Amino acid sequence: MIKVLFICHGNICRSPAAEFVLQDLLSRAGLSEEYQIESAATSSEEIGNPVYPPMRRVLEQRNYDCTGKTARRVIRSDYDQFDLIIGMDDENIWDMRRLFHGDPDGKLHTLLEFDDRPYEEIPDPWYTRDFSGCLDEIELACSGLMEALTGVVFLDFSSCADISDLYTELRRKMNWAGWYGENLDALHDILTGLPHRGNRFIITPPGKDAPAEVRLYAEKISSVFLESGKGELE
Repeated sequence: MIKVLFICHGNICRSPAAEFVLQDLLSRAGLSEEYQIESAATSSEEIGNPVYPPMRRVLEQRNYDCTGKTARRVIRSDYDQFDLIIGMDDENIWDMRRLFHGDPDGKLHTLLEFDDRPYEEIPDPWYTRDFSGCLDEIELACSGLMEALTGVVFLDFSSCADISDLYTELRRKMNWAGWYGENLDALHDILTGLPHRGNRFIITPPGKDAPAEVRLYAEKISSVFLESGKGELE
């Protein structure tokens, strides 16, 4: 079992949100039993408190269940118990290095490293009050973490309004090189031999309100993934 611990200052906003997002991704991929996901604080200010109400409301709006979660403080033995320990900002990393006497096994990371932004931080919404924007950042970075851990990439076509939107999602999630064409033949070639991100793709189709041509073309895209043996419909 792979164990992941998310860390933020108080364990009432950012780190529990990351915990619930990654748990949800693993559940959707049928991999929950292979991972243990937790979160903790670097400070003692909020120990025992539930998820901060404004963050809880944003999480619930996106169907994440944070029932029963209360803040706990990270302890020195967590370093040996977890395989990855992921902070939200540089201060979190500094606090953990001090607690753990460094990082001898290379377990410490910032979350945005997994969105190819190793020198950026996720601002604390306790101060910014942008809880929705914070969750946007966490969802995006957790998708990258999910790929790093499992090779699973989620292709979400649910909000696509035209065919170009479908290819925007493909390019963003697959690291599709700019010189590849935007057509089904190019997709087939990529999946069967050209470089791309991910080795298993879980596809969310367009919504029922999407134009018929978008739904039809998304079905064709899904068929290419299914025929390659790398895709499945959610």
